[in-house]
Amino acid sequence: MREDAFSWIGQEPTLELSAPAWREWNRNVESVLRGIAHALNNRAAALSAVIELAGDDDDRGSTSSILKTELHKVRDLSAVIRTLGKPRQGKEAFAPREAAADAMLVLGVHADQRERATLIEASNGAAVRVERWMYVRALVTLVASVPIGGATTHSVKVEVVEDGDWVVTRAGAATGRLADRSDYTCELARAMGGEALDDGYGFRLPSLAMLRRLD
Repeated sequence: MREDAFSWIGQEPTLELSAPAWREWNRNVESVLRGIAHALNNRAAALSAVIELAGDDDDRGSTSSILKTELHKVRDLSAVIRTLGKPRQGKEAFAPREAAADAMLVLGVHADQRERATLIEASNGAAVRVERWMYVRALVTLVASVPIGGATTHSVKVEVVEDGDWVVTRAGAATGRLADRSDYTCELARAMGGEALDDGYGFRLPSLAMLRRLD
């Protein structure tokens, strides 16, 4: 480990991303927006079916069930839009498995990721203190950066584990090709006070336990 591995701990990093990183994030946002548009069209079709059923007393149970399902899906879309919108500023302590749920909602409507099975597993003890929106977006772009080409890349497994003073987030379908690394994920990792893994398919952050020892 480098002697200066924790030299930036306690500092307030500024989010200054490179042009390639911004372009990468914009491509992901565009794909998510396409996915949202597709999902909204599906919701409109389902609600049209509800209107047709509404006049039939025998189908009240079906109508209620459809409405509840569609309401839940619309709420999920609203959550995705909030995630892509202006982020809430300020660091907070949280378990990565909590943020993983937000990332999965975004990936669920990502036009280029809908057909890909994604699993994010986080150990119970892992916890960090960073800006939550940064971690969520880093997860999204980490999964999206794994190239689709072979059978193994139709599914992506992300594991979040404690490793000493670090919380390591790694994509399990990594190919190890540096050319495929996510500039956005790597630069966000640095902005969160951590660093990208050498192979580019993940990042590590100082653990909450270690930060508390330094406070």
